Amino acid sequence: MKLTVFLSLLATPLMVLSLALSIDTNTTTPITVTKVSPSYWRATFSFPPFNIQTNAWYAALYDLISDLAADPAVKVIVFDSSVPDFYIAHFDLLKPVDSELVDGLWSNVTHLANLPVLSIAAVRGIAHGGGAEFAAAMDVRFASREKAVFGQLEVGLGSLPGGGGISLLPRLVGRSRALEIVLGAQDLDADTAAAYGWINRAVPDAQLEDFVDTFARRVASFDKNAIVEAKRIINERAGFPTVEEQAEDWKAALSLLSTSGVQTRVAKMVELGLQTDVDFEVHAADRLMEVQGEGPWKV
Repeated sequence: MKLTVFLSLLATPLMVLSLALSIDTNTTTPITVTKVSPSYWRATFSFPPFNIQTNAWYAALYDLISDLAADPAVKVIVFDSSVPDFYIAHFDLLKPVDSELVDGLWSNVTHLANLPVLSIAAVRGIAHGGGAEFAAAMDVRFASREKAVFGQLEVGLGSLPGGGGISLLPRLVGRSRALEIVLGAQDLDADTAAAYGWINRAVPDAQLEDFVDTFARRVASFDKNAIVEAKRIINERAGFPTVEEQAEDWKAALSLLSTSGVQTRVAKMVELGLQTDVDFEVHAADRLMEVQGEGPWKV
């Protein structure tokens, strides 16, 4: 089922509910790109209050990946957030997202994984749903010990992680822990995520900026040929998910998203504050328990 079909089905219930140099910085999109140096870029998610994955977010990401591919000087890209409490909350559930933009996600993410550029997720705040999946797709992940939270909550709504999470997680954490993460639909703190292998390491929040910046500058100083060959060989050995595998995840997620139970559950979550209330989004994993069973829910 195409995304546009799902959105048309979901629309009715929802409609009822009402560190770097300042040089060469682009602040006109949900992703602010700063070129710290020719070899070291930072991309900051800057779309408050939640950093929702909207049409503009996808378009900005794809433009950035194209720019990275076209510039032979860049060696490292760091993805962080300027929004308090959130890295990326999730996919946009309130406004239509163009199906062609969403369908382009996996080819673009796979392209980024195969570029001769090290991608680093520097996570401070909540990474739920597509935000957690985006971080998982990066080459390296560091997170704030005190402030980072990771969660794949989709099963709690009756669906599945459709942004590559089901294909990425078993490779990162193993089968049993992937099942715990996906079927449990709970939040994991940074220390647990690190122990599981979901991220590389948890870093004290006060040290995160310096730690990531030092690591990025170190890699950016190395010979690019070595970076190219290291990424190529490690990708071959580790087996990054194929575009076809990730598209299959999305197809499975869409088949569940179109069911009446999921539509009703999402509509109730929106009524309760999904994508509109910061406190709700911060506690979304707990609030999921308010919409279990067949409903109607009186909460």
